[in-house]
Amino acid sequence: MLQRIQIDRSVGEMARNNIADVRKVQERLNELLDPDRPQLVPDGINGPNTKDLIGDFQKKVVGFANPDRRVDPVGRTISALNDIASREKWKNDPDGPGTWEPDWPEPSKSIDFDKLPKIPVIGPLDHKSGFDSFPPPAQILGPDDFSATAARDGAWIMVPLDAEREVQLGVDPSQPVQILNNGIDENGIVSSFTKEPLLRATFKEDRLKLKGLSPCKCCRLDILQNDRHLRIYVSVKPRRVIPIFVFHVQHGPAMKSRVSSSELRTILKIANSEILTPQCNIEIDLKGEKDLSHKDTGKHLGRVVTRDSLDPENDEWKYLAPFLIDRSFPQPHGAKEVKTVNIFIVREMDTIVEGQKKPFGVRGAMNAHQHAVPMCLLDDRSIGRLTKVDAVARTLAHELGHLLIGALYTHDHDIHQPASHNHYSDALMLGGGSGKKIYRVEIEVMNPTKHKPPPLKI
Repeated sequence: MLQRIQIDRSVGEMARNNIADVRKVQERLNELLDPDRPQLVPDGINGPNTKDLIGDFQKKVVGFANPDRRVDPVGRTISALNDIASREKWKNDPDGPGTWEPDWPEPSKSIDFDKLPKIPVIGPLDHKSGFDSFPPPAQILGPDDFSATAARDGAWIMVPLDAEREVQLGVDPSQPVQILNNGIDENGIVSSFTKEPLLRATFKEDRLKLKGLSPCKCCRLDILQNDRHLRIYVSVKPRRVIPIFVFHVQHGPAMKSRVSSSELRTILKIANSEILTPQCNIEIDLKGEKDLSHKDTGKHLGRVVTRDSLDPENDEWKYLAPFLIDRSFPQPHGAKEVKTVNIFIVREMDTIVEGQKKPFGVRGAMNAHQHAVPMCLLDDRSIGRLTKVDAVARTLAHELGHLLIGALYTHDHDIHQPASHNHYSDALMLGGGSGKKIYRVEIEVMNPTKHKPPPLKI
């Protein structure tokens, strides 16, 4: 008796050729084949030998005058493959045994990916960042030039742990696509050397579907179709939370920060949903807020709060520092606890640094080294009763970016430290800019993951 096989998609000539379906057909053909004939390599790859053997089976067992070399989920060919009588019919083959090589050569030994034409990358279907279609060296923040096209070899995407993203590629949906990786199985599960599932990679038409299963850094996939190639790196990021406490600072009588509590929540929503979460899987979590009066500080701060790193006597941050809240909060997925980031929203601010003769206005500043807990000042960016919530959200994400890159998390030895500011015009970390994009190397240090996941618990 034969155990009945079922396939989800067609296999063979002009078929969808899912790896698991192809392997089922290959193994069944080998079961029914005369032992004196060389068997197929059951590698799940639809090559010429597999299609030829399907055609031979259709002609001599099913009785097709013109075999289409294709097995459909329902039809005469799949029925014959599930019939034990087919073995004897095929055994009475008047033709002698043939010889062939495996359908597809071993990729690591026989395919030079660098010489193959490239499959273009159209981009993520969610239209969010956390994606680069060029592979910059780890020590630089962005592409070498702005004329780089999607056809360049390489792409990188951040996929949140336990979530899915889809990338549209310039492939032919009617032709089979192969995904190659040393640890990938017939279901598209990519595993580590410890057999821990890292991600699932499957194709649906022209879309590469990716689901993060375990934290990993730069898991490499090679995509092949019709002798074209694309290499894509997938970084699966666990969720990280930045706990913050916000102070609405009163500079003096009738000079309180003009950002309301409802506007603050809008600012946090923008910073999370449009910048940090889709690109880094990082979330700002408001733990509390408080009004800080000029009587509390014991100082009329004037209209502008001045930060003077050269003269502690004139540095007005010292009047706010005593109110820092020093609390630690646990992180998801077993990461180290982190301390509350204290955000002080002021009317206006300026700073004096070495090399500057006069103070100059800034929109935000972070100080994570002078105090035991992180301290950040934000300009409220208000005109009359109108608060530029989008601009404040970018500034907040920018300053937290400095903190994440520099102080909040410990870095592995293999991570290159980015520069303080990114010089590309679309970058979030551009000094004083209006961009929202966080580049690959910044993402890797803001939410770092190791090359190798922790060993399996047995």
